[in-house]
Amino acid sequence: MTFANQPLDEFLASVAAPTVTPSGGAVAAVGGAFGAALCEMACIHTVEKEGYANVHAEFGDRRDELAEHRARLLELADEDARAVEELQAAFETSDDDGRAELVHEKALRAVDVPVAVAESCLDILEHATAATANGNTNAIADAGTGALLTRSVLRSSVLTARTNLELLEDTATVSEIDDRLDTISNESDEALSRITSNLERTG
Repeated sequence: MTFANQPLDEFLASVAAPTVTPSGGAVAAVGGAFGAALCEMACIHTVEKEGYANVHAEFGDRRDELAEHRARLLELADEDARAVEELQAAFETSDDDGRAELVHEKALRAVDVPVAVAESCLDILEHATAATANGNTNAIADAGTGALLTRSVLRSSVLTARTNLELLEDTATVSEIDDRLDTISNESDEALSRITSNLERTG
């Protein structure tokens, strides 16, 4: 069963359990899907109101893109759980000769998934910026909540990626990914500043 098809109470119980997964990366991805859904909701309320006819086309496109992010983040939650389980299995392999290479391969995957979550969240924040600036003011709290939740997920995913990055010995790869994480973090800071300004202006 995928996390998307699992009842919420069962998912939470599986997190609060002695098992290795789902762990922080998967939980963050699911949280990102909630953030995307709230921003998507704000877009829907904007498209449905005649008073926002001048942005109907734009917000219709944003709604569709946010729906794609929502679905993708749920997929990434499953991918994160698999990556963590495969990394653990690599550490426990009895093949001494192949362990280092296998751990590197699985550790890289355990980095790539949270990076993908962070990148998705950065895009969601761009949509949230528009929703808090030009969207239906009746949904401003929903868009704002979605934005703040998404930003937290982004920061959590950067943390997870950097933690797993410590398992890699390829300095060039580590440097490249670390630079990308810096860029994502800095751009999210800028997005949050714009969103906060929008919320303060309309609040």
